[in-house]
Amino acid sequence: MAKKENRQFRFGKKSTLLICIGLALVFVCLGQPLTAICAEGQGETGWAVPEYYPDRFDGTGRISRITVDEIVINDSLYRLSPNAEFATPTRQHALGAWFEVGNRVGYVTNAKHEIISLWLIE
Repeated sequence: MAKKENRQFRFGKKSTLLICIGLALVFVCLGQPLTAICAEGQGETGWAVPEYYPDRFDGTGRISRITVDEIVINDSLYRLSPNAEFATPTRQHALGAWFEVGNRVGYVTNAKHEIISLWLIE
């Protein structure tokens, strides 16, 4: 009769721990690029960013107060440029009157630290 071989790999506790840590690192490293790929083309809140929105904002936040020539975003006061442009996810050229307290916005500033464009995020 043929003798049946019974091979088992035996690892010590340290080897098993090292293998588990190694596998965890592999999954973490692989997960980072996948997260970036999934988030590409989406805003911070997960909505699809319109093509006409800028690639980056100089800042984002919630509007606390807004007037014709000033805006407070996250407790910081900014002057609105006289030629400031406004946009929403559905309108590339919007009216400033459409923006209100509580809106989450992104903004772009000029060298004078005036907001030259305001973009509705939500």
